[in-house]
Order: sequence, then structure tokens, then C-alpha cells
Amino acid sequence: MTVETIVSFIVILGLLIFVHEVGHFLVAKRAGVGVLKFSLGFGRRLFGFRRGETEYLVSAIPLGGYVKMVGEDPREVVVDATGQAFDGAGQPLDLRKSFAHKSVWARIAIVLAGPGANYLLGFFLFWVAAVFVGSPSMEAIVGEVEEDAPAARVGLHPRDKIVAVDGEAVSSWSDLILRINDASGRAVALRIKRGEENVDVTITPRRRDVTTTVIPPTIGRVVPDFPAAEAGLRPGDKIIAVNGDPIDSWQQLSLKIRVRPGRAVTLTVERNGEQFAAIVTPRLSPAPEKEAQGQQVGLIGIEAVSEYEQRRVGLWDVGISPIFTHMDPFSALNYAGNQTAGWTVTIVWALWKIVQGEISPRTLGGPILMAQMTGEAAQQGFLYLIFLTAVLSINLGLLNLLPVPILDGGHLAFFGIELLRGRPISVRKREMAQRVGLVLLVALMIFAFYNDIFRLLGRPQ
Repeated sequence: MTVETIVSFIVILGLLIFVHEVGHFLVAKRAGVGVLKFSLGFGRRLFGFRRGETEYLVSAIPLGGYVKMVGEDPREVVVDATGQAFDGAGQPLDLRKSFAHKSVWARIAIVLAGPGANYLLGFFLFWVAAVFVGSPSMEAIVGEVEEDAPAARVGLHPRDKIVAVDGEAVSSWSDLILRINDASGRAVALRIKRGEENVDVTITPRRRDVTTTVIPPTIGRVVPDFPAAEAGLRPGDKIIAVNGDPIDSWQQLSLKIRVRPGRAVTLTVERNGEQFAAIVTPRLSPAPEKEAQGQQVGLIGIEAVSEYEQRRVGLWDVGISPIFTHMDPFSALNYAGNQTAGWTVTIVWALWKIVQGEISPRTLGGPILMAQMTGEAAQQGFLYLIFLTAVLSINLGLLNLLPVPILDGGHLAFFGIELLRGRPISVRKREMAQRVGLVLLVALMIFAFYNDIFRLLGRPQ
């Protein structure tokens, strides 16, 4: 793990936690609740300062943060016979600043503000990316040409439109990338439209070895009535070659299948330690990705297993990047809203599939996986880093809304019960629930660390 990866991870994690806690802090202040501490991190205090009644500090364990409010724990508030309130240290206390003595709706607003701030950050980052950074165009039009790359050596220029690879029409940028990778280093013929002129060039892709997250080429599910089912493929089958070309990841398998609609493909399949050949003809179908609207690709009706690992893999490119299109601020609002809603649905769907057992819990990752993803995004460029940060912020906000005691969602569940009953749940019952929630949360963190470590070591789990 590089220094760049570690620094990127710390900055992004710190930003997400800071924004979350600022949400709680600002709404608490707005509601008239006193805030005693605002901390980034848990554990021992590293450094900080005091301003007014609030101590602002950075603590040793950076995997979280907290806002300590006046009267957050009702047991710390004692009222004497004269009506004067005191805190746990015996200091006079203004009940008007006590969290526990605010209306239930004020408390709900304060708790909701943390996840809400994460959602606002995600929305804002999507908007910034669309307006100021831009999003890659779907068209196969060259944006930049890398110096000394294969594309530069054969004379490709910015704004060149690639219309065909080896005589076959190219429908989009992703289609172009698929065909370049499918060549696996073999020279390919490109037809370029430059203004009104057509230019033909022959280019040899270069290989770049990168450490990335890959899915093994093992079938998790076979879709009925598709070519794979008709060829007798089963869940658990591992595909090790396509037309004799060895593959070692689901990504490579997908690349080689998608560019061959209507053409017979020979798969080398490993099942129970034995190998056999299966011939399938990919069916021309709409691409599953929502961003590839209208694109047709070859599919055989298989889905990957729900597991992945870190590995060095070879990718092929020619040293070009797509053009980036910028949205106007008002169109970007709609884009940001759609992205925020779309990722919320995706995360909820994934959580539900884990509960159902259709997605393996081994796909869960902890800080190590997050750091690796951050490093990969940083290497790919600023746009990818912004996008990942937005997705992680939405993820943090949504997970905090789960009705697990100790999380924001657990507090909201308590407040909901209070609204129904007309009185709060007893401190003792809340403590018991929070202990259970803490055990569950610690167990989940240990499990995520376990997955991270074994994934990092490349060992089966």
C-alpha cells in the first residue's frame, strides 16, 4: 500500500466523519442544545482547543467521531428540590440546553442531521463532478493522447472519432475498450473519422499490470433459457479460457463474451477438478449497466460469484482517454439527484441480498478495502476520487440509518417508540439494547477486518 493510498484514505475518511459530525453539531446548536465535545476519532485525545463551552479535538483512533451534548445521558442530569439542575460533575446545568429535555422532534432532527449531512455531501460532489470536472462521453471520441503511447506513435489526435476496430463498427467508448482488451496485445486496425476524412491506422495495444480488485471467473448463477444454460453450465463452474486464450478474472471473461454476439465461442470449463469444452453463442442483448443505455452486447446468461480479491492483472490500452462533457448547473442538479437515489437503491439492494444469502457476506470490506479502493481511484484521476468519495458518503449516511442500537438509526427507533408510547424508553432498556448493538457492531468490524486481511493475503476464505 503506497503513501499516496494511505494519505488519500485518511483525507477521505476524515472528510466523511467531519461532515457527519458537523451535521449533528450544527442542528444541535440550532436547537439550543449545549455541545461539550466535538471529536474526530475515538480514544485518547491527540490535540485540540476549547472555544466557548465546546472542546474541539482530534483523537487517536480515526475510525469514527462523536459529538457530546449537554444532557445526552439523562442519568447525568440531577435536579434538586429547588428545581436547579446539575451535571454528573456537580456543576449547575441549564435544562434548556439539555438534549434529553428537548422535544422528541428536536432530538430526531439532531440525530438525522448526521446521515443527512453525508447525503448532502454525496449530492454536492456529484454536482461538482458534473459541472466542473465533467463526465466521460459515451462516444468513442479521443479526448487526450498520452505522450509516447501507442496512440501517439501512430498519429491519433484529440477529437478523432474511432468508428471501427478490425472492420467492425464501434458503438461507444466502452465498446472500444472491450475490443482493445479482447485483442490481448495483438495489432488491431482502427478506422478514424477526422473531420470529413477517414483515416486507417494499425495499432498494437500495450499491457499495464495493475493491482486491482478482481472477481474470479466462477459462475454464481445461470440464467434459464440463455446460451449458458443450454450448454449445460452450472453454478460453481470455473471458466479458465475463451477460444483458447487463458483468463483469470470475471472482467476478462465478460470482455471476451460481450464483443462476440452471434458468434460461437469455445469456453474451457473446470468442474470438480476436470476440464471440458463448452460451445456457446452469445445472444445480442441490452448491456446490463444503466450507464450503457441503448448499447447492445453479447451475453450468455451467467452471473459471477459474490466474492472478490486483490490481485495484479494485465490490462490493455493504447494511451487515449475520452472527452469530458460538462453540464450546466441546473442539469447537474438532476444528475446529482439521480446518482444519489440510484446509489441508495443499489446499497439497499446489496444489503437485502446479503440478508437473503444471495450475496456472500465475504464481500463485506473494512478500512483496508476502503483504503485500496481509494488508492485505485486516486491513480485513475480526480474525477474517480470525487465519485468514490460521493458513493462512500452516501454509504456512510445510509448505514448509519440502520435500526441498530448505538447507530443513529437505533436512536431514531427509540424516538419512534417514544412517539407511539407517549414516554421515553427507560434508561436501563436503552442501555441493554446499546450493549447488544455494540457487540454486533464490533463483531461486524472484526469480520470485515478478517475479510480484508485474507483478501490482502490472497487466501481463500
